[in-house]
This record gives sequence, C-alpha cells and structure tokens, in this order.
Amino acid sequence: MSLPPKVLIVRLGAIGDVVNALTLAKALKDLPQPPHIGWVVHDLARPLVEDNPLVDRVHVWSRGSGLAGYRGLIRELRSAGYGLAVDLQRLAKSALVARRSGAQRVLGWDRARSKEGAWLLVKERIQPGDPQDHMVRHYGAFAAHLGAQPTGPRGVLHPGREAEAWAAELLQGTGAAPVVLNLGASKLPNRWPAERFGELAAGLAADGLPVVLAGGPADREAAATALEVATASAGPGSAPIQDLAGATSLRQLAALLDRAALFVGCDTGPMHMAVAMGCRVVALFGPANPRRTGPFPGDAAGQRILQHLPDAASHGGKPWRAARTDAITTQEVLAAARDLLSD
Repeated sequence: MSLPPKVLIVRLGAIGDVVNALTLAKALKDLPQPPHIGWVVHDLARPLVEDNPLVDRVHVWSRGSGLAGYRGLIRELRSAGYGLAVDLQRLAKSALVARRSGAQRVLGWDRARSKEGAWLLVKERIQPGDPQDHMVRHYGAFAAHLGAQPTGPRGVLHPGREAEAWAAELLQGTGAAPVVLNLGASKLPNRWPAERFGELAAGLAADGLPVVLAGGPADREAAATALEVATASAGPGSAPIQDLAGATSLRQLAALLDRAALFVGCDTGPMHMAVAMGCRVVALFGPANPRRTGPFPGDAAGQRILQHLPDAASHGGKPWRAARTDAITTQEVLAAARDLLSD
C-alpha cells in the first residue's frame, strides 16, 4: 500500500519518548518521495518537534484545555487533510485523536503492546513484537510497516541557531567541553541522590573537567545540594562547576549536549536527548529495563549502563523491577565516566 502525501504522527510526550519517536519521522523523510509530516504533541515536548526539519506542521494539544481544546484540535486535524494517522502513544486518548483526525488510514500498535484498548480504535496494526525490545525498535516496526528503513535517534534533534549560539558562548566560559550531570527524573525511584551527584561533580572537576549541573525547574533544590557538596569537596585547581538546573530550554540543552564531553544521568528524557546528539552517556538505572528504555545501543563504545540487579529467579525473570538507583555508588559512576572519557 502506497504512502499518502500527508502523514500525521500522534506522540504527545514525554520528552524521551518524543525523541525516540522522531526516528519514524526521520525514516519517512529518508524515502525517495517523503511525505508531509504533521505531529500532535503536548506543550512540554513541543520544542523538540517545532522548527524541526523532520516535522512540517505541529499541532499542540495543551494539557488542561478540556473538551474545547480537544474539539479544536480535531477540527484543525481534519482541515489539514491527512491521509494516514499513526498512533505512537498506544493509549486510548492518542488512538482516539488518530481515529478522529479524518485520515482514511489509522495505524497503531498490535494488541499485546497496546494499552487501554487503544488497538480497538485503530484500523491497521503493526506486526506483534517483543514488548521488552527497545522503544526505538518498536518505532522502527512502524517505519518498516510503511515501507521505510528503520533508523536510530542520532540526528533527530535540531536545536536551532539561537540555542547553538548560547551553547557556544557557554563553552567559552568553561574553557573546554563540559560533563553534563542531569539530576532529574520524573519518577522518584529513578533518581540518584543529589549528594552523590555533588561528589561526582567534585571528582570530575578535580580531573580538570568542567561540570554543568542540569535539570528542570523541579530539580533546582537537588542541584543546589549537589553544588554545595561539590564546592565543599573540590580541591584547589579544580575545574569550574556550574549550576544550570531549571535555567535551560530543551533546545539549549540539546545544543549543550552536542558539545559536551559526556552526559551522566538517570532514566529520563535528557538521557535520550544526549544519545540523539551523539554524546557519550553514563546511564544510571533503577527499577526499569534498560534494554527497553535505556540509551539506544547504536554506539556501544560510547555508553555505560550502571544497574544493580537482584536475583532474576526471585522476580519472575524481570529483576530490574527490584533494582535500586541509590545502590549505585559514586565511585562506580566516576570510574565509568573516566573510562568513557579515556577512549
């Protein structure tokens, strides 16, 4: 079945999911006759798709806009004339948006990987696959279904000139490519103690590596704690440690990661942004399966995943469910960072 000239992708959030889902847009744009691509997204992840050459039109569905916002979105989608709508969110609300978009073809997940009965709302489904495979490979299954070549996340983010200029100016102040420590994670069990980020920052700064503490507005308190610990521990002659938590836009963060020597962080969106920007990554994992949501293994030499797994037999063959992020020590992370930086 040939691809229609206009394709709509529904992937509302979160940040890491939108980054990885952009691989479908990239695969479609790599076709000899690439389609016009529209994208439905929530406000938070909007900067990742807006002004991105992989996406021709962005439809924002604002959280809290109620029924009026939903109806307005559907009117906007129907007037755009999409021939195919793809639900990458696999939830009832995203599948409903795809179904009501006016597109003749509505593609979604197979039944086993769908949630909330979303598979019932689509007209066409990808072939069943391993639920524990990496999300990028799941999105690659959509690309293959549509006759495109699956691709990895490298190059799907485009920070823009303003963000690039901001990052270039920042690096003039640091004097060298910094190590970015991202303190945040949307789920509390995925977080690593702020004090250990401070110890890590001090160790890296002692090695002569400038450090940038990053995160969202909710991470400012943790960053302040980390900076206090780092400042107290850093010896004379250490490289600078800068706190930018809550002070960068997503595009600025992407531009910074494009220039960073290394990213260290937990199971969170900026980790996937780092992979997409080609940055080396140390990923700290607790109760999640890194095979599915970890850094996409397209560059294994540039990645380290740290996770303490209990006995697999006692957890139904899924030991990550009982893993604790705070079981990872500062020395383990520092050793992994030094190992990557020495390559």
